[in-house]
Amino acid sequence: MEKNKLMIITIIILIFAGIATYFYIDYKTEQKQQQAIAEQKKKEKKLLDTIESHYNEYVKANKEATLYEFLDNKYLEIGKINKDVEMKLIKEDITINTKYFKISDLNYYINYEDVNKIELITNYNTRYKNYIPFNQNIITKDKTNFYNNNELVYSINKSFNLPILAKENNKYYIEYNNQFLYVLKDDVSEVINNHNANEAVSNRMAVFNYHGFYDPKLDNNCNTVICLTTEKFEQQLKYITDNNFLTVTMWEFERYIEGNLRLPVKSVLLTIDDGGPGVTTRAMPLLTKYNQMATLFLITSWFDPKVFQSNNLELHSHGHNLHNQYECPGYGEQGGAIMCKDKQYLLNDLNKSRELLNNTTAFAYPFYDFNEYSISVLKEAGFTIAFRGGYIKANVGVDKFRVPRFTVMSYLTLERFKELIN
Repeated sequence: MEKNKLMIITIIILIFAGIATYFYIDYKTEQKQQQAIAEQKKKEKKLLDTIESHYNEYVKANKEATLYEFLDNKYLEIGKINKDVEMKLIKEDITINTKYFKISDLNYYINYEDVNKIELITNYNTRYKNYIPFNQNIITKDKTNFYNNNELVYSINKSFNLPILAKENNKYYIEYNNQFLYVLKDDVSEVINNHNANEAVSNRMAVFNYHGFYDPKLDNNCNTVICLTTEKFEQQLKYITDNNFLTVTMWEFERYIEGNLRLPVKSVLLTIDDGGPGVTTRAMPLLTKYNQMATLFLITSWFDPKVFQSNNLELHSHGHNLHNQYECPGYGEQGGAIMCKDKQYLLNDLNKSRELLNNTTAFAYPFYDFNEYSISVLKEAGFTIAFRGGYIKANVGVDKFRVPRFTVMSYLTLERFKELIN
Protein backbone atom coordinates (compact mmCIF):
# COMPACT_ATOMS: atom_id res chain seq x y z
CA MET A 1 0.00 0.00 0.00
CA GLU A 2 2.78 2.36 0.99
CA LYS A 3 4.63 1.43 -2.16
CA ASN A 4 1.59 2.36 -4.33
CA LYS A 5 1.24 5.73 -2.61
CA LEU A 6 4.90 6.43 -3.10
CA MET A 7 4.66 5.45 -6.76
CA ILE A 8 1.62 7.69 -7.26
CA ILE A 9 3.36 10.62 -5.59
CA THR A 10 6.48 10.03 -7.69
CA ILE A 11 4.40 9.94 -10.86
CA ILE A 12 2.60 13.13 -9.88
CA ILE A 13 5.91 14.83 -9.11
CA LEU A 14 7.32 13.68 -12.44
CA ILE A 15 4.22 14.93 -14.24
CA PHE A 16 4.44 18.32 -12.57
CA ALA A 17 8.19 18.43 -13.18
CA GLY A 18 7.57 17.63 -16.82
CA ILE A 19 4.91 20.28 -17.08
CA ALA A 20 7.17 22.81 -15.34
CA THR A 21 10.05 21.86 -17.59
CA TYR A 22 7.81 22.20 -20.65
CA PHE A 23 6.64 25.65 -19.61
CA TYR A 24 10.17 26.67 -18.65
CA ILE A 25 11.52 25.57 -22.04
CA ASP A 26 8.62 27.26 -23.79
CA TYR A 27 9.27 30.41 -21.76
CA LYS A 28 12.96 30.33 -22.58
CA THR A 29 12.20 29.69 -26.25
CA GLU A 30 9.75 32.58 -26.36
CA GLN A 31 12.24 34.74 -24.49
CA LYS A 32 14.93 33.90 -27.05
CA GLN A 33 12.52 34.60 -29.88
CA GLN A 34 11.59 37.96 -28.34
CA GLN A 35 15.25 38.73 -27.84
CA ALA A 36 16.00 37.76 -31.45
CA ILE A 37 13.12 39.95 -32.66
CA ALA A 38 14.41 42.83 -30.54
CA GLU A 39 17.92 42.33 -31.88
CA GLN A 40 16.57 42.23 -35.43
CA LYS A 41 14.58 45.40 -34.87
CA LYS A 42 17.66 47.01 -33.37
CA LYS A 43 19.71 46.02 -36.41
CA GLU A 44 17.01 47.27 -38.76
CA LYS A 45 16.77 50.55 -36.85
CA LYS A 46 20.55 50.95 -37.01
CA LEU A 47 20.53 50.18 -40.74
CA LEU A 48 17.67 52.60 -41.37
CA ASP A 49 19.44 55.31 -39.37
CA THR A 50 22.61 54.67 -41.37
CA ILE A 51 20.79 54.90 -44.71
CA GLU A 52 18.93 58.04 -43.61
CA SER A 53 22.18 59.59 -42.42
CA HIS A 54 23.34 59.56 -46.06
CA TYR A 55 20.09 60.69 -47.67
CA ASN A 56 19.33 64.35 -48.32
CA GLU A 57 18.00 66.50 -51.14
CA TYR A 58 21.61 67.51 -51.83
CA VAL A 59 24.59 65.16 -51.49
CA LYS A 60 28.11 64.73 -52.82
CA ALA A 61 30.10 61.64 -53.69
CA ASN A 62 32.53 60.71 -50.92
CA LYS A 63 34.77 58.74 -53.32
CA GLU A 64 34.95 57.77 -56.95
CA ALA A 65 31.70 55.83 -57.06
CA THR A 66 29.79 53.54 -59.37
CA LEU A 67 26.63 54.71 -61.13
CA TYR A 68 23.84 52.23 -61.83
CA GLU A 69 20.81 52.04 -64.07
CA PHE A 70 17.74 49.99 -63.18
CA LEU A 71 16.90 47.45 -65.90
CA ASP A 72 14.91 44.22 -65.68
CA ASN A 73 14.57 44.64 -61.91
CA LYS A 74 18.34 44.76 -61.52
CA TYR A 75 20.79 47.53 -60.75
CA LEU A 76 23.44 47.35 -63.47
CA GLU A 77 26.68 49.34 -63.55
CA ILE A 78 26.55 52.12 -66.15
CA GLY A 79 29.53 54.31 -65.26
CA LYS A 80 31.44 56.28 -62.65
CA ILE A 81 31.09 59.58 -60.80
CA ASN A 82 34.09 61.41 -59.38
CA LYS A 83 34.75 62.17 -55.70
CA ASP A 84 33.19 65.42 -54.38
CA VAL A 85 30.75 65.77 -57.30
CA GLU A 86 27.60 67.36 -55.93
CA MET A 87 24.15 66.19 -56.95
CA LYS A 88 20.45 66.49 -56.21
CA LEU A 89 18.46 63.38 -55.27
CA ILE A 90 14.89 62.42 -56.04
CA LYS A 91 12.68 62.67 -52.94
CA GLU A 92 11.75 59.19 -51.73
CA ASP A 93 10.67 57.22 -48.66
CA ILE A 94 13.70 55.50 -47.15
CA THR A 95 13.36 51.92 -45.90
CA ILE A 96 15.81 49.23 -44.80
CA ASN A 97 15.60 47.87 -48.35
CA THR A 98 16.84 51.14 -49.85
CA LYS A 99 20.29 50.48 -51.20
CA TYR A 100 20.45 53.03 -54.00
CA PHE A 101 19.42 56.69 -54.29
CA LYS A 102 18.12 58.04 -57.59
CA ILE A 103 19.88 61.13 -58.93
CA SER A 104 17.59 63.93 -60.04
CA ASP A 105 17.70 64.71 -63.78
CA LEU A 106 19.65 61.50 -64.40
CA ASN A 107 18.12 58.10 -64.85
CA TYR A 108 20.91 56.68 -62.72
CA TYR A 109 21.37 55.55 -59.14
CA ILE A 110 24.17 55.64 -56.60
CA ASN A 111 24.78 53.44 -53.55
CA TYR A 112 23.77 55.18 -50.34
CA GLU A 113 27.17 54.49 -48.78
CA ASP A 114 28.88 56.48 -51.55
CA VAL A 115 27.35 59.88 -50.74
CA ASN A 116 27.33 62.33 -47.85
CA LYS A 117 24.79 65.03 -47.05
CA ILE A 118 25.44 68.67 -47.96
CA GLU A 119 23.22 71.68 -47.32
CA LEU A 120 23.24 73.11 -50.85
CA ILE A 121 24.95 72.56 -54.16
CA THR A 122 27.85 75.01 -54.11
CA ASN A 123 29.25 74.63 -57.62
CA TYR A 124 25.98 75.25 -59.42
CA ASN A 125 26.70 77.66 -62.28
CA THR A 126 23.80 78.98 -64.32
CA ARG A 127 25.67 81.49 -66.50
CA TYR A 128 25.72 79.04 -69.38
CA LYS A 129 21.92 79.27 -69.50
CA ASN A 130 22.49 82.62 -71.26
CA TYR A 131 24.49 81.05 -74.08
CA ILE A 132 22.80 80.44 -77.41
CA PRO A 133 23.53 76.87 -78.55
CA PHE A 134 25.16 76.28 -81.90
CA ASN A 135 22.94 74.54 -84.41
CA GLN A 136 25.22 71.56 -84.11
CA ASN A 137 25.26 68.48 -81.89
CA ILE A 138 28.02 66.11 -80.93
CA ILE A 139 27.60 62.34 -81.10
CA THR A 140 29.95 60.79 -78.56
CA LYS A 141 31.57 57.39 -78.69
CA ASP A 142 30.25 54.38 -76.77
CA LYS A 143 31.93 55.61 -73.58
CA THR A 144 31.51 59.30 -72.74
CA ASN A 145 33.72 61.20 -70.30
CA PHE A 146 32.42 64.52 -68.97
CA TYR A 147 34.97 67.01 -67.56
CA ASN A 148 35.06 70.26 -65.64
CA ASN A 149 38.22 72.29 -64.90
CA ASN A 150 40.45 69.49 -66.15
CA GLU A 151 38.84 66.94 -63.81
CA LEU A 152 36.70 63.98 -64.79
CA VAL A 153 33.14 64.38 -63.44
CA TYR A 154 31.22 61.48 -65.01
CA SER A 155 32.23 58.51 -67.10
CA ILE A 156 29.16 56.89 -68.71
CA ASN A 157 29.23 53.72 -70.76
CA LYS A 158 26.98 54.95 -73.56
CA SER A 159 26.83 57.38 -76.47
CA PHE A 160 25.17 60.82 -76.20
CA ASN A 161 23.67 63.26 -78.69
CA LEU A 162 24.11 66.77 -77.21
CA PRO A 163 23.88 70.39 -78.44
CA ILE A 164 27.16 72.32 -78.53
CA LEU A 165 27.20 75.36 -76.21
CA ALA A 166 30.84 76.42 -76.69
CA LYS A 167 34.04 75.25 -78.32
CA GLU A 168 37.75 75.27 -77.59
CA ASN A 169 40.69 73.74 -79.44
CA ASN A 170 40.15 70.23 -78.10
CA LYS A 171 36.80 70.54 -76.32
CA TYR A 172 33.09 70.81 -76.88
CA TYR A 173 31.11 72.35 -74.02
CA ILE A 174 27.67 70.91 -73.38
CA GLU A 175 25.01 70.73 -70.69
CA TYR A 176 24.72 67.50 -68.74
CA ASN A 177 22.82 66.99 -65.48
CA ASN A 178 22.23 70.76 -65.24
CA GLN A 179 25.97 71.38 -65.38
CA PHE A 180 28.21 73.15 -67.86
CA LEU A 181 30.74 70.44 -68.73
CA TYR A 182 32.91 69.52 -71.66
CA VAL A 183 33.73 66.48 -73.75
CA LEU A 184 37.11 66.06 -75.39
CA LYS A 185 37.01 66.07 -79.17
CA ASP A 186 38.82 62.72 -79.15
CA ASP A 187 35.72 61.22 -77.48
CA VAL A 188 33.38 62.50 -80.23
CA SER A 189 32.55 60.30 -83.17
CA GLU A 190 30.86 63.01 -85.27
CA VAL A 191 29.34 66.49 -85.30
CA ILE A 192 25.92 66.84 -86.92
CA ASN A 193 23.74 69.78 -87.85
CA ASN A 194 20.75 70.25 -85.60
CA HIS A 195 18.30 73.13 -85.11
CA ASN A 196 18.82 74.13 -81.48
CA ALA A 197 18.03 77.86 -81.30
CA ASN A 198 16.19 80.72 -83.00
CA GLU A 199 17.48 83.63 -80.88
CA ALA A 200 19.36 86.55 -82.42
CA VAL A 201 23.10 86.25 -81.85
CA SER A 202 25.51 89.08 -81.07
CA ASN A 203 28.32 89.79 -83.55
CA ARG A 204 29.46 93.19 -82.16
CA MET A 205 29.84 94.01 -78.47
CA ALA A 206 30.51 97.23 -76.57
CA VAL A 207 33.56 97.06 -74.31
CA PHE A 208 33.71 99.85 -71.72
CA ASN A 209 36.85 100.91 -69.89
CA TYR A 210 36.62 102.65 -66.50
CA HIS A 211 39.36 103.99 -64.25
CA GLY A 212 38.58 105.92 -61.04
CA PHE A 213 35.33 106.10 -59.05
CA TYR A 214 34.34 108.56 -56.36
CA ASP A 215 31.36 109.91 -54.43
CA PRO A 216 31.42 113.76 -54.39
CA LYS A 217 29.53 113.76 -51.08
CA LEU A 218 32.10 111.56 -49.32
CA ASP A 219 35.38 111.81 -51.22
CA ASN A 220 37.68 114.54 -52.42
CA ASN A 221 36.73 115.49 -55.96
CA CYS A 222 38.68 113.63 -58.63
CA ASN A 223 40.01 116.21 -61.07
CA THR A 224 40.90 113.85 -63.91
CA VAL A 225 38.46 113.30 -66.75
CA ILE A 226 38.64 109.49 -66.39
CA CYS A 227 37.07 109.59 -62.90
CA LEU A 228 33.38 108.71 -62.70
CA THR A 229 30.94 109.51 -59.93
CA THR A 230 29.17 106.66 -58.19
CA GLU A 231 25.87 108.22 -59.27
CA LYS A 232 26.73 107.89 -62.95
CA PHE A 233 28.17 104.40 -62.55
CA GLU A 234 25.04 103.28 -60.72
CA GLN A 235 22.82 104.75 -63.45
CA GLN A 236 24.71 102.69 -66.02
CA LEU A 237 24.54 99.48 -63.96
CA LYS A 238 20.84 100.02 -63.34
CA TYR A 239 20.23 100.43 -67.07
CA ILE A 240 22.20 97.24 -67.77
CA THR A 241 20.23 95.35 -65.13
CA ASP A 242 16.79 96.71 -66.01
CA ASN A 243 17.33 95.87 -69.68
CA ASN A 244 18.63 92.36 -69.08
CA PHE A 245 22.13 92.78 -70.47
CA LEU A 246 24.62 90.00 -69.84
CA THR A 247 27.87 91.39 -68.38
CA VAL A 248 30.32 88.82 -69.68
CA THR A 249 33.36 87.23 -68.09
CA MET A 250 36.76 87.25 -69.74
CA TRP A 251 36.48 83.56 -70.65
CA GLU A 252 33.12 84.23 -72.29
CA PHE A 253 34.38 87.28 -74.16
CA GLU A 254 37.46 85.52 -75.51
CA ARG A 255 35.43 82.54 -76.73
CA TYR A 256 32.89 85.00 -78.21
CA ILE A 257 35.35 86.94 -80.38
CA GLU A 258 36.89 83.64 -81.51
CA GLY A 259 33.44 82.63 -82.77
CA ASN A 260 33.41 79.73 -80.29
CA LEU A 261 30.58 81.02 -78.09
CA ARG A 262 27.28 82.53 -79.18
CA LEU A 263 25.94 85.25 -76.88
CA PRO A 264 22.69 87.22 -76.87
CA VAL A 265 22.60 90.61 -78.60
CA LYS A 266 22.33 92.29 -75.20
CA SER A 267 25.85 91.47 -74.00
CA VAL A 268 28.56 93.84 -72.74
CA LEU A 269 32.07 93.67 -71.27
CA LEU A 270 32.89 96.07 -68.43
CA THR A 271 36.60 96.61 -67.71
CA ILE A 272 38.41 98.73 -65.11
CA ASP A 273 42.09 99.68 -65.29
CA ASP A 274 44.71 100.14 -62.57
CA GLY A 275 42.98 99.49 -59.20
CA GLY A 276 42.86 101.79 -56.18
CA PRO A 277 40.47 102.55 -53.31
CA GLY A 278 37.76 103.88 -55.61
CA VAL A 279 37.35 100.36 -57.00
CA THR A 280 36.99 98.70 -53.60
CA THR A 281 34.89 101.34 -51.82
CA ARG A 282 32.76 102.66 -54.68
CA ALA A 283 32.65 100.32 -57.71
CA MET A 284 32.67 96.88 -56.08
CA PRO A 285 29.66 97.52 -53.78
CA LEU A 286 27.64 98.67 -56.79
CA LEU A 287 28.63 95.63 -58.86
CA THR A 288 27.52 93.46 -55.95
CA LYS A 289 24.28 95.41 -55.49
CA TYR A 290 23.27 94.87 -59.12
CA ASN A 291 24.97 91.46 -59.38
CA GLN A 292 26.91 92.40 -62.51
CA MET A 293 30.36 91.25 -63.65
CA ALA A 294 33.39 93.37 -64.42
CA THR A 295 37.09 92.79 -65.12
CA LEU A 296 39.81 94.68 -63.25
CA PHE A 297 43.15 94.97 -65.06
CA LEU A 298 45.34 95.38 -61.99
CA ILE A 299 48.79 96.93 -61.59
CA THR A 300 50.17 94.34 -59.20
CA SER A 301 53.15 96.37 -57.95
CA TRP A 302 50.76 99.11 -56.82
CA PHE A 303 47.91 97.11 -55.30
CA ASP A 304 47.45 93.78 -53.49
CA PRO A 305 45.14 91.46 -55.49
CA LYS A 306 43.64 90.11 -52.24
CA VAL A 307 41.97 93.47 -51.62
CA PHE A 308 39.84 93.08 -54.73
CA GLN A 309 38.37 89.61 -54.12
CA SER A 310 34.71 89.56 -55.19
CA ASN A 311 32.27 87.25 -56.97
CA ASN A 312 31.50 90.19 -59.27
CA LEU A 313 35.04 91.16 -60.21
CA GLU A 314 37.66 89.23 -62.18
CA LEU A 315 41.33 90.16 -61.91
CA HIS A 316 43.58 90.26 -64.97
CA SER A 317 46.91 91.87 -65.85
CA HIS A 318 47.87 95.50 -66.39
CA GLY A 319 51.51 94.53 -65.90
CA HIS A 320 53.42 94.35 -62.64
CA ASN A 321 55.39 97.58 -62.91
CA LEU A 322 54.88 98.72 -66.49
CA HIS A 323 52.53 101.62 -65.82
CA ASN A 324 55.22 104.31 -66.00
CA GLN A 325 55.11 107.11 -68.56
CA TYR A 326 57.78 107.80 -71.19
CA GLU A 327 60.00 104.80 -70.53
CA CYS A 328 60.04 104.45 -74.31
CA PRO A 329 60.34 108.07 -75.55
CA GLY A 330 58.90 108.55 -79.00
CA TYR A 331 56.81 105.38 -78.81
CA GLY A 332 53.03 105.57 -78.68
CA GLU A 333 51.06 108.24 -76.88
CA GLN A 334 52.86 108.08 -73.53
CA GLY A 335 55.93 105.96 -74.19
CA GLY A 336 54.69 102.78 -72.52
CA ALA A 337 57.51 100.47 -71.40
CA ILE A 338 56.04 97.46 -73.17
CA MET A 339 56.90 99.03 -76.53
CA CYS A 340 60.70 99.01 -76.25
CA LYS A 341 62.16 97.66 -72.99
CA ASP A 342 64.45 94.64 -73.03
CA LYS A 343 62.50 91.46 -73.69
CA GLN A 344 63.75 89.62 -70.60
CA TYR A 345 62.85 92.64 -68.45
CA LEU A 346 59.34 92.58 -69.86
CA LEU A 347 58.99 88.81 -69.54
CA ASN A 348 60.03 88.97 -65.88
CA ASP A 349 57.47 91.69 -65.22
CA LEU A 350 54.67 89.92 -67.07
CA ASN A 351 55.42 86.57 -65.44
CA LYS A 352 55.34 88.22 -62.01
CA SER A 353 51.96 89.73 -62.81
CA ARG A 354 50.59 86.40 -64.02
CA GLU A 355 51.93 84.66 -60.93
CA LEU A 356 50.07 87.11 -58.65
CA LEU A 357 46.86 86.89 -60.70
CA ASN A 358 46.14 83.17 -60.84
CA ASN A 359 48.06 82.69 -64.09
CA THR A 360 45.83 85.03 -66.08
CA THR A 361 46.20 85.15 -69.87
CA ALA A 362 44.36 88.50 -70.38
CA PHE A 363 46.24 91.83 -70.55
CA ALA A 364 45.44 95.54 -70.94
CA TYR A 365 48.13 97.78 -72.47
CA PRO A 366 49.20 100.58 -70.09
CA PHE A 367 48.22 103.93 -71.65
CA TYR A 368 46.85 101.87 -74.60
CA ASP A 369 50.42 101.88 -75.98
CA PHE A 370 51.45 98.81 -77.98
CA ASN A 371 53.23 97.69 -81.14
CA GLU A 372 54.18 94.44 -82.86
CA TYR A 373 57.06 93.99 -80.42
CA SER A 374 54.63 94.27 -77.48
CA ILE A 375 52.37 91.63 -78.97
CA SER A 376 55.23 89.19 -79.58
CA VAL A 377 56.43 89.54 -75.97
CA LEU A 378 52.90 89.06 -74.61
CA LYS A 379 52.49 85.87 -76.62
CA GLU A 380 55.83 84.56 -75.38
CA ALA A 381 54.75 85.32 -71.80
CA GLY A 382 51.63 83.18 -72.27
CA PHE A 383 48.94 85.80 -72.86
CA THR A 384 46.15 85.01 -75.31
CA ILE A 385 44.23 88.31 -75.44
CA ALA A 386 45.08 92.01 -74.99
CA PHE A 387 43.04 95.23 -74.88
CA ARG A 388 43.80 98.66 -76.31
CA GLY A 389 41.79 101.87 -76.61
CA GLY A 390 39.55 102.87 -79.49
CA TYR A 391 35.98 104.01 -79.86
CA ILE A 392 34.51 101.09 -81.77
CA LYS A 393 32.79 97.89 -80.75
CA ALA A 394 34.61 94.58 -80.68
CA ASN A 395 33.52 92.40 -83.60
CA VAL A 396 33.51 88.64 -83.62
CA GLY A 397 36.81 87.81 -85.33
CA VAL A 398 38.66 90.92 -84.09
CA ASP A 399 42.42 90.52 -83.60
CA LYS A 400 42.71 89.12 -80.07
CA PHE A 401 45.73 91.34 -79.30
CA ARG A 402 44.03 94.53 -80.52
CA VAL A 403 40.65 94.43 -78.79
CA PRO A 404 39.17 97.96 -78.70
CA ARG A 405 37.55 99.55 -75.63
CA PHE A 406 35.52 102.72 -75.19
CA THR A 407 37.03 104.89 -72.42
CA VAL A 408 34.32 106.13 -70.07
CA MET A 409 34.85 109.82 -69.32
CA SER A 410 33.29 111.92 -66.57
CA TYR A 411 31.16 113.78 -69.11
CA LEU A 412 29.56 110.67 -70.63
CA THR A 413 25.79 111.08 -70.42
CA LEU A 414 23.41 108.22 -69.77
CA GLU A 415 21.79 108.78 -73.17
CA ARG A 416 25.16 108.45 -74.90
CA PHE A 417 25.92 105.34 -72.83
CA LYS A 418 22.63 103.81 -74.06
CA GLU A 419 23.56 104.57 -77.67
CA LEU A 420 26.97 102.94 -77.26
CA ILE A 421 25.79 99.82 -75.49
CA ASN A 422 22.98 99.28 -77.99
